[in-house]
Amino acid sequence: MKIYIYSFIAGALLLSCDSRKEKLTKSTTSDEPLTVATSVVERISTVELITASGVLSSKSEIKLAFKTGGLIKRMYVSEGQSVRKGQLLAEVDTEEIDAQVSQGNVGLEKAKRDYERVKRLVADSAATIQNLEAATSAYEAAKQGLRVGSFNQKLSKIYAPSNGKILRKIAEQGELIAPFSPALILGTGGAATQLNIGVTDRDIVQLKKGYPATVYFDAYPNETFTAKVSQIAQIINPATGTFEIELTVNSKGKQLISGFVARAEISPLLSQSSLAVPIESLVEADGNQAFVFIFKNNKVEKRSVVLLKIVGDKVAVKSGLTEGEEVVIKGANFLKDGQLVRRSVGQ
Repeated sequence: MKIYIYSFIAGALLLSCDSRKEKLTKSTTSDEPLTVATSVVERISTVELITASGVLSSKSEIKLAFKTGGLIKRMYVSEGQSVRKGQLLAEVDTEEIDAQVSQGNVGLEKAKRDYERVKRLVADSAATIQNLEAATSAYEAAKQGLRVGSFNQKLSKIYAPSNGKILRKIAEQGELIAPFSPALILGTGGAATQLNIGVTDRDIVQLKKGYPATVYFDAYPNETFTAKVSQIAQIINPATGTFEIELTVNSKGKQLISGFVARAEISPLLSQSSLAVPIESLVEADGNQAFVFIFKNNKVEKRSVVLLKIVGDKVAVKSGLTEGEEVVIKGANFLKDGQLVRRSVGQ
């Protein structure tokens, strides 16, 4: 008796499952067309932007350096300080140079005495013309040596070449500095519109003067500024391992200050474009091959496309599409070729 009951229950369950499956099949086949969202195939620029960051500066900035290296003895100014032309800004310890100048003075006096003595001896026929020429040469060499020492002594100090403001102190008092290494940056007025960035060798070969750029400043987070490439370095910067590019920025009347950090996007070419579709329209993507569903007359056509590259939230397509066609972007994964569909309300 128990066996009979169990068999009845099992049979009922199987019947119930078959009934549900049949209802589900009928429900599926009798459903209304699937609602989809579509997007128009459009042509976009496929230029790869060159992106780099840099610091804003002014064309009127001057880097001031010592000709002779040594220990910075005094730094007479601070950042932001206004200075006048001829003002002493900094100096290195000149003890060694002063000794060279003193030695040069002594050597010059001796050479002069020797020259005068030989000159008298020649007049008395006690020395030859060759002796006089040698003394003359020694005298001239001594004068030039003193001149070099005095010149180095003078250039061991930095004087303001014009009125302006100290924008930056690169070196500080007490530091050891190499010859010709910038110690101060002097701003002599003018707007800060020069943005210097570093790019790789792969990028620099794509750039030319006049190429447009878009610049973003941290100081103005919700604004963009236009710029153009104004200078391109011909040698690498050994300190950074990059090539320096100068951009001239359009300030749009905003206050741009030297030292502002900026990010630049340069467009290397202006003529490259391609048809593109949203990434979500692709199905069964494999490498550069994929499928899309074309919407037309409330039906969809499954079509193969060849892909180029991703550009933002879109994919550039090499072949398979025509500009203006509509592709399904929502619901594509549930479609079959030739299936009836309807477009979502609001499109």
